[in-house]
Amino acid sequence: MDNSTTEIEKQLNELRGSENFIGFCAFDLFLDDDESRRKDGVLKISRHNHTAKTGFLKFTFIVDVYGDKLIRKQVLDLFAAFQDTSADSEMDPNFMYIRPPEPATQKDKAWFIGEVFFHFDSAGAASKENVVKFFIPFLTLRLPVEFSDLEWWESSSDEKNLPQKKSAIKSITDFIKSKF
Repeated sequence: MDNSTTEIEKQLNELRGSENFIGFCAFDLFLDDDESRRKDGVLKISRHNHTAKTGFLKFTFIVDVYGDKLIRKQVLDLFAAFQDTSADSEMDPNFMYIRPPEPATQKDKAWFIGEVFFHFDSAGAASKENVVKFFIPFLTLRLPVEFSDLEWWESSSDEKNLPQKKSAIKSITDFIKSKF
C-alpha cells in the first residue's frame, strides 16, 4: 500500500469517527434524458443518535459538478423536488431536506453537496434493512438517480448478515483514483 492510499484511509477513519458512517455507494445522477449528461456522485450515509433508540439518518449526496455554474444549478433544481410542497402528503413529517448554501470558495464550487435527513423514533426504523428497502427506493422515486450497490462500514451491530462486496475504504479509494 502506497503512502497516498494510507493517507486516504487515515482521513476516512478520522471522518468516520466523527460522522458515524454506516454506509455509502456511488450513483449516477441523470440531468436529462441524454445518457451522456449523467453526473457521477457518492452517497454517504451516517447515523446520529439522540438516545439509544431515536435519532436521524443523514444521506449526503456529493456530485462532481466540475465548478460549472449551469451544471450546479441543474443539480440543485433536481434536488428541489424535495422542497415541493405538493409532495408533503407523501413525505413523512420526520423527513427533512436542507437546501445547500452557495459555495464560498473555488474549491467548494467543484462539488454539489446536498443532505437529506430521516428522523427515526425506534432503533429498528433505522436498520440497514430499512435503508435498503425503504430509504434508497424513496430517494430513487424523488430523484433521477441510479445507485450502485450499497457498501456498509464494519460495525459492532448484529446486522452483519447483509452481503458485503469490498471494503468501504477500497471502494472510496477506487472512486477517487478513477477521478485522477
